[in-house]
Amino acid sequence: MRSRMGAWKIVVLGLAGVSLVTLVAACGGGVSQEDYDALEGQLTAEQQRTAAQRQQIQTLQQQQAEGAKITTLIGAQPQPTSTPRPTPTPLPPGVTSPPPAEPEAEVVNEVLPFALYVETLATGSVSKYGYASFPSCVPNSIFKRGTKLVWRFEVIDTSTGKRVTSLDDDVTIKIVLPHGEELTPRYSKRAGTGPWTWASAWDIPEDYPLGAFDYSIRVEKGDITYTWKMPAVVNVERGTDSRVQIVL
Repeated sequence: MRSRMGAWKIVVLGLAGVSLVTLVAACGGGVSQEDYDALEGQLTAEQQRTAAQRQQIQTLQQQQAEGAKITTLIGAQPQPTSTPRPTPTPLPPGVTSPPPAEPEAEVVNEVLPFALYVETLATGSVSKYGYASFPSCVPNSIFKRGTKLVWRFEVIDTSTGKRVTSLDDDVTIKIVLPHGEELTPRYSKRAGTGPWTWASAWDIPEDYPLGAFDYSIRVEKGDITYTWKMPAVVNVERGTDSRVQIVL
């Protein structure tokens, strides 16, 4: 590209990922003060942009260092690949597998007065012992001593198909803890916005026994009393227990 000032060559120099455009005079031509000032302005802008990027990197590194000090209550770690199960021994000729078990008639025909959907949740709300769970407001079944355990649940009257709410005058609901303490839930909107559910919270003592936390929910409506217990899978030999657990 030629002009009255002579021929120009554009040389692009890479510096820390930032491109700088430098005008180099060719064929003995000079550089005007206007072009020099423009180039100097571009260089200053690139230097300022680079400094801002370095500041962002330093901020992220500081945040990572601070995050390393936080104890995560929920995590995962790699485990060795499990050994494949051995191939089952084939049945002898003429022998068939027994049919799968079927539920008893009393279970099939049983009509429960109430149906419940129950969640236990971790919360970032600080307990009276000074601890909070992380992450917050998520369903959980493992709780550390000293944190707060939150229940949220719905109760459906199976005779009407309607929710049981605080507007029902003849309803009493209690959460019964393993050691005998009873909590009275209230009917409220989750986080103040919804949906409406029964809710209660309990601060786990710092010396509470470890292991399964086998609570129940008792619903009394009129002359009907029903105690709900969460269906649990417990197998001591395999170390399986799906109930809520209290841990260190």
